[in-house]
Amino acid sequence: MSSSNGGQPTDLTGAIAALASLNALEDGRVSGVVLAAQSAGAPAVITQLQPTQAAGTPLNALVQQTIRRYTFCEVIDYQPTGSPADGQVMWIDTSAVPLLKHVLEESDDLANLARFDPRHQSLAEMRLTAMRVESSSATAVFVQALRGNQVIAQSTKVGVLVRRGVLDVPNGDLLILTSDVTAVLTGNYVFFRNRSAFQQLTGLLEALRQQAATTFQAVTANLHIEGIEQMATAVVGAPAMLGKMASIQRKVDRYPQYREALTMPKLVAFVLQHPECDVEVTGEGDNAKLVFRNDAQHRFKILKLLDDDYLKSELTTLEYEANSKSAPLGAAP
Repeated sequence: MSSSNGGQPTDLTGAIAALASLNALEDGRVSGVVLAAQSAGAPAVITQLQPTQAAGTPLNALVQQTIRRYTFCEVIDYQPTGSPADGQVMWIDTSAVPLLKHVLEESDDLANLARFDPRHQSLAEMRLTAMRVESSSATAVFVQALRGNQVIAQSTKVGVLVRRGVLDVPNGDLLILTSDVTAVLTGNYVFFRNRSAFQQLTGLLEALRQQAATTFQAVTANLHIEGIEQMATAVVGAPAMLGKMASIQRKVDRYPQYREALTMPKLVAFVLQHPECDVEVTGEGDNAKLVFRNDAQHRFKILKLLDDDYLKSELTTLEYEANSKSAPLGAAP
């Protein structure tokens, strides 16, 4: 991935350097906590909270723990499908995630950022919280998605604080932060380890659904599939299927020979020669149809076929079903 953000190109090399720069925050401190609320179709509303010294201690500990976890990782490009393995972290340009770009820009000027006011807003409406961390030579923002069960507001239950010789009640709502973050922002780069959680937070999952629907319509326009309406619904309903559709779209965009292979005669011929791919065919000749079954054992079968999800070993000439594949070897970029 390579793009331009503020005149500075971003690429894998830059991402590796940006992640390593987090080490400069070893003596950094949380200077502010930013909250973002966003309704469907509306711009995000950004406010801030100023942590007390007592609150800053656990926040700083969380940040330092995250820095150690992330800087230890290998950096890999973001892919809509698949997830980083242990010891890996994905990166994406901030320009690709408008919500986080907005948070990063607003948190850069805490002096002029409005304070969160519980009289006019509710913590339950917040989509994320972000901790801005500063040292003498670096800054970064550590983002956590907020779920409903992390906000303990007024209810029929009474929450109390117990200290030595004292029983007290909290003044205001309680916000429970977890021990990990969803994303780390520094410069023009966003880093994350849980791809699914990141997509849900940033809206990339919805973008994938829209693209998947478009891809499915284009790829199957000249194919004959029994149950195609049910399949069209299924491919936009599960993250794993969205990933398959994204993989298909990348191949369609990059490899002309791939586009040319997605015809009924070629697909049917492959299925008949490889019954182990478990795609059902009904009819013959021009009347042949691929059959979509929506049970757990079969709903991916046609997608795997369309994604060319089969490999042949040049060493042993054995054929395999691939769980994941990079670009074809020797193919033009």
